[in-house]
Order: sequence, then C-alpha cells, then structure tokens
Amino acid sequence: MSTPLRGNKGKSPPLDRDKALLITSSVPVEKGFRFYTDLHSPTGMFATSIFDFAEQLKNVDLKSLEFHLKRGDFSKWLKDVIRDDALSAEFEKLGSLALKGEKLRTRLVDLVDKRCKELAKALKTLAPR
Repeated sequence: MSTPLRGNKGKSPPLDRDKALLITSSVPVEKGFRFYTDLHSPTGMFATSIFDFAEQLKNVDLKSLEFHLKRGDFSKWLKDVIRDDALSAEFEKLGSLALKGEKLRTRLVDLVDKRCKELAKALKTLAPR
C-alpha cells in the first residue's frame, strides 16, 4: 500500500503497476520541464522524468524554484505531462505557503524524493511474477 505524501491528510490513491510505470517513464525532450529564472531567462537545465526532476531541483538556481512555483508551472507539468496528480496537488499546496530560498528547495526535494521512493517501491512490489 502506498503512503501518503507529506501534508496530505487523506490517503494517496493506490498505485497500480500501469500508473506507476506511466509516472516514472521518460517523456520526449520537447515535453520535458525547462527551468527558467524569469520569462526570458532559461537556466539551460531541464528534466524528462520525475527522477531527472528530483535531481534538477537539488541544483537549479533558487530564483528558478521560486519563479516556477509562483506560476504553478511545476504542478501543471507534473499533472499534464508526468501524469502524477498526487504530487501535482502537493506542489499546488506549497504555492500558498510562501516558502523561499533553501527552505523551499528542501521542501520540494523532500516531496519529490518521497514520491520517487514510493513509486520505486510500488514498481518492485507490483512487478509481474
């Protein structure tokens, strides 16, 4: 059974194998998440999977994290491209907390790392026999 994400008072929807595989799959480069610090200021960093995303969050400029969270870009990409409604909802909640700097990075990384571990466990548990 999956564990709820931090801050989620209800339970995360149960993961079936197909959903876990979908969420953890890489997407084409053109659908990847491209990090910016402002509308016309790309960082050159991008992610094509939830695992890439987790790593990039650890290293990208803090201005980029604040910029994208404020605009709702993270939650939109997680929902529409990665198709992880549960993690998308957690990112939406963070937008209202007004976190900044390293506190924001720590919270984002923690949420994504926990979700990646949950997905990896689900894939292992749900693997065909």
